Amino acid sequence: MRTTLKSCVAVAVVLVLAGASALAGGGNRVGTASADQLLIPVGARGIALGSSYTAGISGVNAIYFNPAGLSASTARAEATFSSMKSIGDIGVAYFAVGANFSGFGHLAFSVKSLSFGDIPRTDERSTDGSFATYSPTFVNIGLTYSRALTDRIRAGVTANIISETIDRVSASGVAFDIGVQYSGLAGVRGLGLGVTLKHLGANMKYDGPGLLRSAKENLTNRPAQLLKIDAAGFGLPTSLEIGLAYTAAVSDLHAVTMTGAFENNNYLADQYRVGAEYAFKNFFFLRGSVNIPGGAPTDEFDTSKNDYIYSGAFGAGVNYASGDVNIGLDYAYRMSEIFAGSHVFTINLGF
Repeated sequence: MRTTLKSCVAVAVVLVLAGASALAGGGNRVGTASADQLLIPVGARGIALGSSYTAGISGVNAIYFNPAGLSASTARAEATFSSMKSIGDIGVAYFAVGANFSGFGHLAFSVKSLSFGDIPRTDERSTDGSFATYSPTFVNIGLTYSRALTDRIRAGVTANIISETIDRVSASGVAFDIGVQYSGLAGVRGLGLGVTLKHLGANMKYDGPGLLRSAKENLTNRPAQLLKIDAAGFGLPTSLEIGLAYTAAVSDLHAVTMTGAFENNNYLADQYRVGAEYAFKNFFFLRGSVNIPGGAPTDEFDTSKNDYIYSGAFGAGVNYASGDVNIGLDYAYRMSEIFAGSHVFTINLGF
């Protein structure tokens, strides 16, 4: 047990150090990250808790928030489907399925796709749009492996394949999420710790025929030539999240979970997140959370405290168990200070 605990601590330290290295100079890169689709959370339970439950969220719902939580599932197999409308009526659909392979660990496969609808095509000649339209295609495919090292320690990793296509240009990349969870922290039953390093990978760069332009030199008689715009590469929105959670059973009927997390990242201001969940008979749930910008403005022009537009979230859920089958339905509303809020619906199945 001591050896395993030391290994868990070592992994957590490595994640923190790797995150500190990846996030160095993050204040100079605000708003310049590529693959912003990675920042969109999925799953009504995690969203209602403000992404603050990295220390204890479990099953396929944990894949986005902390892949280590996948191995906390007690089901042989799980599936979840989630749908929501994000900023600008962008549709976000998410599906994940996972299973427990005895002696090996838990494996899961997930897909997140964005739906933008038809957008009028514009260029330097038709700045107000034309009759032609296009629809971007953003897809994120993930493969997650998680294993319980002991009855208290879990670790997991997700490899995400990122694909973005906008008209006739596209970009692709690979990002990794690495996480650990430790329950029974300091010998306190119900107290857990979670550390997650998310979206770690190489820069992404757009390419394709849409970057070609016809140009003619006026000083000579040479015919027009095709010149290619060299798009710049941008880093992924890497973040390091550290969270704590405490669950207290008030009685056989009632339980309360308090969650908290700190997020340090390279694309916007740091965040503190606090959430709470009330459970009745493990059947009915109420959830809520708030997000608190970290740091303080350095001068009157510093808008870092306003970089994060989501102020909080709330939601509810029900879970019905019959024999070896569990059916859950969760709802969340994510509040925005500028745009309309987002309604999130999630269906969970466990066998």
